[in-house]
Amino acid sequence: MWPDTLYWIFIGIIDILAIILNAILIYFALYRTPKMVRVYTTLIINLAFTDCCSAFLNFFVQQRMIPSGFTIGYISNGWCKLIGYRFCFLSHNLMAHFIVHSNYSLVLSFAYRYYILRKPEPRRKTLLIVLFFTYLPSFLQLVLYQFAESDPSEIVRLLQPYHPTYNFTGLTVSGVADIRSVYALYKILQMTVMTVPIFSTILFLRNKIINRLLYRGINISINTKSLHSQLLMALTYQALLPTLYSINVLMYVLEQFGVYSTAFFENFLMSGLVLIPFFSPFTSFFFFTPYKRILLGMVLKKIDKRPAATSETGPGSFPI
Repeated sequence: MWPDTLYWIFIGIIDILAIILNAILIYFALYRTPKMVRVYTTLIINLAFTDCCSAFLNFFVQQRMIPSGFTIGYISNGWCKLIGYRFCFLSHNLMAHFIVHSNYSLVLSFAYRYYILRKPEPRRKTLLIVLFFTYLPSFLQLVLYQFAESDPSEIVRLLQPYHPTYNFTGLTVSGVADIRSVYALYKILQMTVMTVPIFSTILFLRNKIINRLLYRGINISINTKSLHSQLLMALTYQALLPTLYSINVLMYVLEQFGVYSTAFFENFLMSGLVLIPFFSPFTSFFFFTPYKRILLGMVLKKIDKRPAATSETGPGSFPI
């Protein structure tokens, strides 16, 4: 029991830090972003808010996921269990849909950067419309998976033969009795199979952006080009984070098909994904100069003594 307790304490700390870091990023995006990328802050806020929600829900449910046969069981250790198993299942469903939306949002961020290298920057309203359509796949997942919920007694009955030593008495159990149903299958495909085209698209767009920035005929100022390069660097490292996601997918497949199963796998399957929202804000803090300067000023508690043009801290005044 002690290893499990220590694990959830560690994950809980990561959750809280992820919430704080993403909240700081949202503040920076709202009030400390250069005017030339002000429209792009819509995507920064969207991704940071999504990650913030994922971290909060992960802290709220602290769920152990047990996939066996054609059944998935969830044992909730977080605050949600004070309300009931149905609320824990809903919270898990919300968290999963935020995770999927985060993946699609990352694709949209790369697509946006490539688009504005070739065409004029779109209006914020247009970007919000595109963002709405980007959200639809994860919203559909949220709606469908809620109908896949099964009775806890049925979940325990189906899991017990695979885990005869497990004692489910007194635990907050929820889950899906048969993952082959349309309601459950859509979510599983979104969180496993769809990761391949999503991350392939990210790599494709990244290469297109790099080639475009290196193209000498591109008609943009040095400062603007530098800004694009910084944002691309941030996005590139952000794109590497989902490799953690692939580890969780592999663990899930091994568990679901009975190839290999451990308590650590079951704990890490969903909760381990919080590492992505935790590390994600650092990509903007480290590689985007305006945000990096603010953080240095906050940490060192002193103002960079440079000429006025490079030391202002108002919105839109940051040099590149």
